[in-house]
Amino acid sequence: MRPYLDRIDALLARPLSGDEDHHLVILRRSRDFAPPHDDRDELLRTGEEFEGELRELAAALDARWGPHAVLSMEDYSLMDPDDDGLPPFFRDLCARGYFGDLRYWRAGGRLVAVSVGHEDKEEPVVLFAAVTGSAEGFPG
Repeated sequence: MRPYLDRIDALLARPLSGDEDHHLVILRRSRDFAPPHDDRDELLRTGEEFEGELRELAAALDARWGPHAVLSMEDYSLMDPDDDGLPPFFRDLCARGYFGDLRYWRAGGRLVAVSVGHEDKEEPVVLFAAVTGSAEGFPG
């Protein structure tokens, strides 16, 4: 977990400027599952493995910042990423096809979110972290 935590700390240290209200980093990426490597069973195992790492990472971040909150991305999966009404952070996640539930924490004046993303069945599974300075789109 240490390399993941170090990368999240680096994201928190990066300034957010005018057009950038967030930073996102891929912590781990699987191979792609495009033919001829489209083994559904392996994709399911890979997804489970990444979800396990996400749980471990969330536990490490819970120890740092307290219990996380969860935000379902289900409603966002139906939205057009080009919709100007969509907050920039969520527009980026939608454009990438990352619709896994977000686990997030407040860290000072920022929000830190982690999740597993998988754009479509042929694309790699990713474990990612993001830091945003905007609470727009997050509950309360």
